[in-house]
Amino acid sequence: MNGSTFEDLTPSGLSPLAEGSITSCFLGGVSYLNSGNNTPVYLAPSDSQYRFIPDWPATYKCNVLRAFKDTLVALGVSKNGQLYPTMVKWSDLAGFGNPPGSWDPTSTTNSAGENIVNEMQHAIVDGLALRNSFIIYCTNSVWAMDYIGGDFIYDFTKLFDERGIMGPNCAVQVGGQHFVFDRNDIYVHDGVQPRSIVDLRNREFIFNALDTSKSHLCFVNHDARLSEIRFCYPSSDDLVGFGNPVAGCNRAAVYNYANDTWTFDDLPNVTSACRSSLVSGKSWQSADEITWDSAEGIFSTTEGDKNQHVLFASRSAPNVGLTEPRLYGCDLVKGGLLSTPIELETLKPAFVQRTGLDLDSLGKNLTQYTNLQAIWPQVAIEHPEDSYWQFGANDLVNVEPTWSAELAFDPRVEGKIDINEAGKYLAYRFGCRGSGDFQLSGFDIQLIIRGRR
Repeated sequence: MNGSTFEDLTPSGLSPLAEGSITSCFLGGVSYLNSGNNTPVYLAPSDSQYRFIPDWPATYKCNVLRAFKDTLVALGVSKNGQLYPTMVKWSDLAGFGNPPGSWDPTSTTNSAGENIVNEMQHAIVDGLALRNSFIIYCTNSVWAMDYIGGDFIYDFTKLFDERGIMGPNCAVQVGGQHFVFDRNDIYVHDGVQPRSIVDLRNREFIFNALDTSKSHLCFVNHDARLSEIRFCYPSSDDLVGFGNPVAGCNRAAVYNYANDTWTFDDLPNVTSACRSSLVSGKSWQSADEITWDSAEGIFSTTEGDKNQHVLFASRSAPNVGLTEPRLYGCDLVKGGLLSTPIELETLKPAFVQRTGLDLDSLGKNLTQYTNLQAIWPQVAIEHPEDSYWQFGANDLVNVEPTWSAELAFDPRVEGKIDINEAGKYLAYRFGCRGSGDFQLSGFDIQLIIRGRR
């Protein structure tokens, strides 16, 4: 995309990818793409169209292409139709602005090479640099590839078992650590010790609803501006806004690593994401197509803006109201940097809820009932008419509470909500429809702990 113009950079002879993942990387100012069913392609700074990389045998394919130090690394290589699932193949050194000149492992005049790691018992899925190592993710083990020079050039060491990765594009590097979307966990590691960041929190909610038949659609995106990592996947959970995704992701489990919290986003059938330096801002005079009511962001902060923005590619899905394939910019509703209007087809109600409140910190035991009588919310709402509160209660563990009717609340003229809900476990839900923003910082409650049952 160049400004508002889409340019076709596809090289002639490239076969379409029916199903699978596309991997990408940058090395020395050159962009590389690999689809698994074609020879990898590159775009140099002076090129107007992608080209097939040189010296790559026409009958070779690779599942994943990544950059490490000054070389390209191909993972899961096929030769003449024969797949070598634990093969790692690397190129000669690449100079700035040009692809590497050789992939010949038999040459004695360059650094190209390949290795079938025989000790690997699981197929390679993806790889990503971590400081001075290249981390190789298999289906159920994780390895390190380290430069040692000499005849072997690289050394391969197993880091840990019983960990792997969901699929290609399911790991990101943040602050000297990898955050990894695995087949049944989400974990972080520094190359030494893995640690789950979702266990005992949201693990069951994510993986019980993840459509494993579409796990190849999963991917991970890092939004540095918001300190968030989005683990994107196709979900069938009860709360999802876009049900039955056609061939994309409809749910993101969003981890904020600055405050160690989780939230969940509805995704409009997205297939991939990237961070791009997007000249997004417009001046007051140039934004003729944007009305006062539809404009987002602040013109003074967006004009000439070249910050890194998160972009999502999306397929159309008429069955859930997404009428066109689109390129979306992901931004805050309030205080964002993108001044273009919100795409209304992507809006779903936002809400915060908590269930199963047993109040044992107050000394209450599970034989006693609690009567919730009133709440004083500390909330700021841009459009109070679009917001609502619900309260509920239940007597059994892991049972959906019986919710009250939606209650309106306008913090500009009200301070208290009267309630009459009773049970062993309490619940609340605050929701907001439309495009308005809100901030819920806390609340005080009035309740009575009653006799045992």
